Amino acid sequence: MKTLLNYLKIFAILIASFFTFSVVSCLLPNECLKKNIEKSLPELLEEGDYPKAMFNGSQYQQDNFTDALILNIAVSNDSKKPIWSALLNPWSLQNTEGNALIDQLDYRINHLDLTVNTFYGRYWHGSSSFYRILLLTMDYQNLTWFLCLISTLLLLLFAVKIVKKAGWIKSLPIFLALLFANFFVTQFSLQFFPVMAIALIGGILMCGDNAKSQQKVSVYLFVIGMFTAYFDLLTAPLLTLGLPLIVFMILQGEKKESVYVFYKSIFILGLSWFIGYAAAWAAKWIFVRVFFADVDALNLVNAINLRITTDGYSRWDAIARNFNLIPLVWVNIVLSFLLLLTFFSFNKKGISLSIAFLLVGLLPYIWYFILSSHSHPHWWFTYRIQVISMACAMLFFVSLIDWDRLKVKLKIKN
Repeated sequence: MKTLLNYLKIFAILIASFFTFSVVSCLLPNECLKKNIEKSLPELLEEGDYPKAMFNGSQYQQDNFTDALILNIAVSNDSKKPIWSALLNPWSLQNTEGNALIDQLDYRINHLDLTVNTFYGRYWHGSSSFYRILLLTMDYQNLTWFLCLISTLLLLLFAVKIVKKAGWIKSLPIFLALLFANFFVTQFSLQFFPVMAIALIGGILMCGDNAKSQQKVSVYLFVIGMFTAYFDLLTAPLLTLGLPLIVFMILQGEKKESVYVFYKSIFILGLSWFIGYAAAWAAKWIFVRVFFADVDALNLVNAINLRITTDGYSRWDAIARNFNLIPLVWVNIVLSFLLLLTFFSFNKKGISLSIAFLLVGLLPYIWYFILSSHSHPHWWFTYRIQVISMACAMLFFVSLIDWDRLKVKLKIKN
């Protein structure tokens, strides 16, 4: 009972904080943001909805389309009605010559006097609230560079922490998985940045001394799940569970405890994240219904049906489409090398840990199967949750290698 009350207390504090932060950010007058957003429009209009970052290919595609939506919401709030703006997330959709959301943003900036006519109340849109504050001092281009700086610093801090705790051999699979999922593309995107930042922060937390306690780690993942629901727009939310969970497994997996206890811990941690994620979303829906029952800002039934049904393709097609964006040649080279080392120096004590990595690595494909109607059309960014699968596949073999014996053999050979 005490544990339950503790979680309820945390939930209430965070929901109150989310609500307050969103309302406060909506108090900012639109004119303060207009100048910086207006300065950003020429480059956005030139790039278009889905420019490629450095290379051709869907896996390098950026999402200016959704970035424009985020900016539209940021500049469409009514500072005289901050609660209304914070909960309904209004934005403007007009009949313009272009249909792209960048064209809609351009039209909106030049017609701030128009009444908003569209609502996006299903999400918290915490990213819009956060960016609204930053847009007071920087335009879109400077904002994306600022996000790149923050994500780079987080990655470096995470690298220092995890390498210090686990060593390079166990840490490298995570960095390779991030590389194979084109981490750099997410660094310049308002849409992609939050989930990567939260995942890295979660990984850093798992490297702390407090992460030795399953109870504290459960609280961490519960909180991370809630923050994910607040900031993310269903891009790759599972990453904020997978990356911290993998770090936990690396650091705690070889401790002398029963296999049952270890597997139970993994299940509890995953459940904690899911409850936090789902509860934070449900709280937003409840707020909208309580305050604005007459406004159809949720349209929940249609939204849920849209996410779990398929149209002209199977759930396996959604899995295959995401899977095919993995750089399989490079992944197979790494896995083949690790497989050779496994034959050369097998570690039977690592079997239970390797199976745990295998099971966690299946999570993205379960996600694709359930949310196939979202994962299939948005495969070019949902594929990134396979950071979990790629890292777990490499760690599967890393766990089966007796590295101490391998070092001895290599020394003898030399």
